Parts: sequence; structure tokens; C-alpha cells
Amino acid sequence: MASQDDTRHAAFLPVMTMPRLSGAWDRIEQGLLVGIATGFFLLATGIMLAEAFSRAFLDHSYFWAEEAVRYLVVWSFFMSLGAAGTGGYHIRTSLLTDLLGHRGRVLAGAVAALTGLAFSVMLFIGALPQVHRYYTMGMLSESSLEMPMWILFLAMPLGAALFGLYYLRLLVRCLRGRDPFALEDETGAAGKF
Repeated sequence: MASQDDTRHAAFLPVMTMPRLSGAWDRIEQGLLVGIATGFFLLATGIMLAEAFSRAFLDHSYFWAEEAVRYLVVWSFFMSLGAAGTGGYHIRTSLLTDLLGHRGRVLAGAVAALTGLAFSVMLFIGALPQVHRYYTMGMLSESSLEMPMWILFLAMPLGAALFGLYYLRLLVRCLRGRDPFALEDETGAAGKF
């Protein structure tokens, strides 16, 4: 039998996942989007290492490398925002909510979901004029890559939409009377993060 000390620390060992809304979206989010974001990040890492090797041993620098790495990391970040929340990887403090009853946790979760949704909507709406401006101007990136800037800045509204979808899923759980941040283990039993 496990001691109370073991039980207390067991919550920090495995990362539990948010309850799933639909199998198809989960496959897209956790499979396709995370896969593409990971691929972008690995490509950025490879370019950084190749650039470092080239500078150190060949005395040659590629003008496009820094820009490519910057945009790959930005795309990787924004594509994984919603998936990180669904996977339970966003930072969350629960000191006060742990003291609340079920209804209090649902209410606090609803406030958090509405705040996150509002932020996502503002980020989405704020990013659209910038993407539109770069599109209408036909502006290209500074390096020899000459990428259209509107494609590079499209990461922000896309990431905001994915982030908003995550918070919308949490809000739906609140409206159904469930604690949106209660996590499920492999057996489907709800627990605490």
C-alpha cells in the first residue's frame, strides 16, 4: 500500500490530459498540428546547428538562416497553443480553486475560460489587419528567401483561433456543470491536475 507521501507526489509524475471532446478533432490537434509544429521546431534547430557549424568551421554565414529560424519558431509556437492546453501543459495555479467546492471551481473555470476566449478573440481580431496590410502591400521578407510577409504573419490569427477553440471547449464543459480543469486519467475517472 502506498504511503500518504507517495500519494501526494504521484500527482506530479504523469501528465494527465484534458477530457476529449471529439476523436476527429483530437487526432487533428494532437496528431497533425503537433506533428507540424514539432517538424517546424526541429527544422529550426537543424538550421541553427548548420549555421553555427558554418560560422565556426567554414567562416561563412547564411543571411537567410536567422530569419528562417525566427519564423519557424513563431509558427511552431502558435500552432501548438491549443494543443498544449488540451494536453495539460499550460501553467495553472490552483491554490485558491482547490479550496472551493465543485460549483466554485466550475464558476472560476468559467471566468478563466471566458477571459482566455476574450484574449484569443482580441488577438485574432488584432492580427487580421496586419496580415491584410502585408498581403495588399505585397511585402516580402528581408532575406534572400523573399517569403511573402502575410504568410509569415498568418501564424498569429491561426494560433489565436486554435487557442480560442481550446477555451471554447473549456467553456462548454463549464456550461455542462463540470470543472473544466478536472483532468481524466486513462480509465476516464476525473481527477485534479
